[in-house]
Amino acid sequence: MVRLDAAEALAKRLLPEGVFVLAAVSGGVDSISLLHWLHTRGVRVAAAHLHHGLRGASADGDEAFVKDFCLTRGIPFYVEHADVGALAARLGVSTEEAGRTARYDFLSRTAREIGADRVATAHHADDNAETLLFQLIRGARSGLGGIAPRRDIYIRPFLGVTRAQIEAYAAENGLAHRLDEMNLDDAFSRNYIRHEIMPRLATLNSAAAAHIAEAAQTLRAEGEYLDALAADRLESGGARYGERRVTVPCKVLNDAPEALRGRMVRLLLDALPVGKRDFSARHYAAIEDLCESRYGTHLDLPRGVTAERRGGVLALCVTETKT
Repeated sequence: MVRLDAAEALAKRLLPEGVFVLAAVSGGVDSISLLHWLHTRGVRVAAAHLHHGLRGASADGDEAFVKDFCLTRGIPFYVEHADVGALAARLGVSTEEAGRTARYDFLSRTAREIGADRVATAHHADDNAETLLFQLIRGARSGLGGIAPRRDIYIRPFLGVTRAQIEAYAAENGLAHRLDEMNLDDAFSRNYIRHEIMPRLATLNSAAAAHIAEAAQTLRAEGEYLDALAADRLESGGARYGERRVTVPCKVLNDAPEALRGRMVRLLLDALPVGKRDFSARHYAAIEDLCESRYGTHLDLPRGVTAERRGGVLALCVTETKT
């Protein structure tokens, strides 16, 4: 019998008695297994499926499959159709990012409308390992803690479960599932990591994915503690937050321990309405250098952000709207 012990352990924290869960279900083996696991352990659950409008008849088949899976088990089913291609063009982002935006908007709205307490997604240990590698490769200073088991109403009960364990669970329980052809396209960075990098790491250690995911969890716990220290220093040091402008005395950053300076810069940037995309370690370092420099006073940063040092004060401003 396949035991999902890691999921059961997380369930004690994420699934209190009487909770109403909306599960995000694409039709793939991960989300179908999650829905089945929640339903069979007696959780009050509904399923939400977003049709992205990208894969024609294949996507229609996904919707029909998930709907039938729910109907045969008496699980409430909610679906929405989106034009992710048009959304990507309008926002000027990739279809991958537009799909994520549309998906979470749909899930949040549906949860509110039906009164769900939690939204469960099927992220697992391999996803967490891939996320950490992706962030390292792109030079990110945040996100090294991988995927959070819970953020707001969103929960990931399978975060400690490997893809192999999920596939074994599906096989044991006779769970059919759908295959999204886009997940096979290595033009997407995450697919390349999944199909090319992770199998090579597994030849060095068969538990590589699980070990990387465990490291991400450790980094997340330590990062949350250091972020709290960084936030305290900013608050006590006189940081000021506006809708499109944040300021802090340069001395507050310069006098902070090295382990906190970059985090303080990131927290300041996080307060601006631009998101984290396109910001890397070199941008954080450039802002730190600007605070210490006697010469430079201005930096142009991604997503319409500028950094200025005047009178010993660092100001980060949004000078133009970037989506």
